[in-house]
Amino acid sequence: MLAMILAAGLGTRLRPLTLVRPKVLVPVSGMPVFEFLVHRLHQSGVEAVMVNAFQLKDEMVAAVRENKWPVPIHVRLEPILLGTGGGLRNFLDLMRADESFIALNGDIICDAPFDHLYRLHLDTGGRVSLLLHDCPEFNNVAVDPDDRILAFGREAVDLKKVRPELRLLAFTGIHFLDPSVLKDLPAGEPSEIIPVYRGLIERGEPPRALYHPGLFWRETGSIEAYFRLNIELAGMREGVLNPLATGRRICIHPRSHVSPGARLDGVVHVGKDSRIAEGSRLEDVIIWDGVDVRAGSRLRRCIVADGVTISGVHEGEVLHVR
Repeated sequence: MLAMILAAGLGTRLRPLTLVRPKVLVPVSGMPVFEFLVHRLHQSGVEAVMVNAFQLKDEMVAAVRENKWPVPIHVRLEPILLGTGGGLRNFLDLMRADESFIALNGDIICDAPFDHLYRLHLDTGGRVSLLLHDCPEFNNVAVDPDDRILAFGREAVDLKKVRPELRLLAFTGIHFLDPSVLKDLPAGEPSEIIPVYRGLIERGEPPRALYHPGLFWRETGSIEAYFRLNIELAGMREGVLNPLATGRRICIHPRSHVSPGARLDGVVHVGKDSRIAEGSRLEDVIIWDGVDVRAGSRLRRCIVADGVTISGVHEGEVLHVR
C-alpha cells in the first residue's frame, strides 16, 4: 500500500508562517504535520510515501533528508505548481498499476484509520473513494442514498435543491484511488483532480463516499485554525492522536532552556534550540525553533516562528523574521 501527501500548495492563508516553512512542516503539538501524517500512514501499513514540493522546496527536501523515517519517502520538486491532478500524475511511474493508493492533503490532523478505509474502498469495486464527513461550514459534496458521489461545489448545492434525498457532506481531502484514473492527465502540466472525478460521474462511474463515525479532523489551513488546533490538542486526552503530544499544556523541547524565573501559563509549546529568559511571562504561546525570548518579555496568544529574537509586550501577534 502506497500513499501520497499533497504538499506543494502555497499556504497563502497561513502566511506569514509559510514564508518560513512549507505548510506541511508547521509544528502541531511540537511535531510537523508531515511527520505526524507519515507516522499515521506507517501505522496503517503504508509501505512508502510520495510527496511533492514547490513552496520552500529546499526546506522540504532538507526535512526529509535530515530525519529518520519509518518508511521510504520519495520527494519530487515541481518546477511549476502542478495542482492536485498534476501533482498526482507526476508520480504515476512510482505507483503500482494494479493497486489503489491513498492521497491526502498535507495540512490536516485526523484519526482516520487508513487501513480500514482502504479495505472499504476495495470492497466498493470502484476506482475512486473519498472520505467524507459532516462539517456544515464545508458541506458541498452531494451523495445519494447508495453512497455515490454525484456533484461537487455549487453544482452539488443546486442538485440538492431538486433532489432532497441527497445529502451534502464535506470532503476531508483524503482520497483512495486507482492509478488508472490519472492516465489521461497531461504529464508535467497543471491540472486538478476534481474535474477527473466529475468525468467519472458523467461516465456513470461515480466516486464512492466513505465514512468514519466520530472522525477527528482538523485543518491547519489558516492562522486562526492553526492556533486553535494547538490549544485544542493540549486539552485532549494523552495518547489519542499518537504520535502527537496531546494532553500536554506545557511542552518544552529537551534542547531548549526555560529559565526557572520565567512563568508559563495556559498552553505553551517551545521548539528546539530556543531560550526563554528570566522574568518572561508566556500565556498560550506557540514557539518554533531557535527563538530567543529576552528577559522580561510578555507574550499572550502569540505564534513565534523560527529564529526570532523577541522582547517587550506582544498579544495576538504572529512574529517572524522579516
